[in-house]
Amino acid sequence: MKVIEVDAKNRELIKKIFDNELESFGVMGGADMWMIMSFIRYGKLYVLLNESNDLLSVAQYQGVLGKKEIFLYGFSTSLKERGKGYGKILLEESHNRLKELGMEKIYLTVDPANAKAIDMYKKAGYIIEELQKDEYGKGIDRYLMSKNLLWYLDKNTKKVYIKLKRTITKL
Repeated sequence: MKVIEVDAKNRELIKKIFDNELESFGVMGGADMWMIMSFIRYGKLYVLLNESNDLLSVAQYQGVLGKKEIFLYGFSTSLKERGKGYGKILLEESHNRLKELGMEKIYLTVDPANAKAIDMYKKAGYIIEELQKDEYGKGIDRYLMSKNLLWYLDKNTKKVYIKLKRTITKL
């Protein structure tokens, strides 16, 4: 398996991403071709591929102007590949790459009814910041979640650690 940053010239892969968006979210929830190209050119778009270059998972990020923060706009795993840990692999690797680029914090929104996604994000170190009522229209609520890339909480010892260029320092 490999994680790659998608290049605008790789139209075959971009088509696979678009098809995965439709499969995962339908026409009202997924990223369209204009958005996909924006993530590639002005944000970050990472994918996890298997040895046959089949698309397993997609992560779409957009920057927050003037800050060392980024928003995870979209995250999905191919329907037939869900539950195999591929999302976790892509999430961890994309976080590492974003940290190397100087990002300090990641935000995302998630449907409060999507327990599997919320659990995955919590296990990856995200916390729920707030419930955003009617965020995407009447009755379409979202949790705002965030992850600080500069520190983490060791779940066993309950101690906070700071990450400095892949070196871990105890606080």
